[in-house]
Amino acid sequence: DIIHKFIRDKYSKRFPELESLVPNALDYIRTVKELGNSLDRCKNNENVQQILTNATIMVVSVTASTTQGQALSEAELGRIQEACAMALELSGARLRIHEYVESRMSFIAPNLSLILGASTAAKIMGLAGGLTPLSKMPACNIMLLGAQRRTLSGFSSTSVLPHTGFIYHSDLVQTLPPDLRRKAARLVAAKCTLAARVDSFHESPDGKVGFELKEEIERKFDKWQEPPPAKQVKPLPAPLDGQRKKRGGRR
Repeated sequence: DIIHKFIRDKYSKRFPELESLVPNALDYIRTVKELGNSLDRCKNNENVQQILTNATIMVVSVTASTTQGQALSEAELGRIQEACAMALELSGARLRIHEYVESRMSFIAPNLSLILGASTAAKIMGLAGGLTPLSKMPACNIMLLGAQRRTLSGFSSTSVLPHTGFIYHSDLVQTLPPDLRRKAARLVAAKCTLAARVDSFHESPDGKVGFELKEEIERKFDKWQEPPPAKQVKPLPAPLDGQRKKRGGRR
C-alpha cells in the first residue's frame, strides 16, 4: 500500500487521470510499469491487455491522448520503475505465503476449511491478519473481506456487486440461484465466525464442529429452495340463516 501510494504520487505528474481509471492497486502498478513515459504504448499492447479489460484500455488510451501531464525525467522514471519492481516482488512473496498457508489450512483452521474450502479460508485469514484477529471479527465484517472496488469508468455498472467479498464468490454460495446468494453469504459468514473461534482455541482439531456447521448450512439451503406448499382452495360454507325479508336502505 505504501509503495502504491508513492508510485501514485510520483506518476500523477505524467498521467494524473490513471489513478481514477484503474482503482486496483496491483493493476495500477503493472500498468505504470508497462506505460512509463510513452502513453501511446497502451494501444495494441499484449502485456496491457493481460492486465486491463478492453473497455478500460479504450478509456485509458482516449484519456492519455488528452492528458495534461508532463514527461518525467530519467531519474524520476527510474525511481518509479524500481518501486514497481519492488511492489510486484512483494506481491509475489505474498502469493507464495498464501499458497503455503493454503496447503497447511487443514492443520491451522480445520473447521473453517471444511466450510469454505482451503483456498477461500486462507484468503479471508490473510486479509484479517491471522486466525486470532479473524475470530474476533463480527460476521458482517467477515462477509466484506475481499470486497472489490470497481469503477467501470462510464460503462454500465451492472457487474458491480457492492458488499460482496470472498465468501460471496466461494463455491458454496455460488451453487445457489442468484436471488439467494446474498442471504446465503450472510449465513455462511455467521457460521465461519463460529468456526474461526473454535479453531483459534484449537478445539475440535478433527473438524467435527466445521462438519456440523456445514451440514446445518446445507440443510438451510435445501429448505430455502423447496417449492412453497400448494394452497388448497376451500369452498365457502353454506349460509346458516335463511333469506332475510328486510330490505336495506332508507324508507
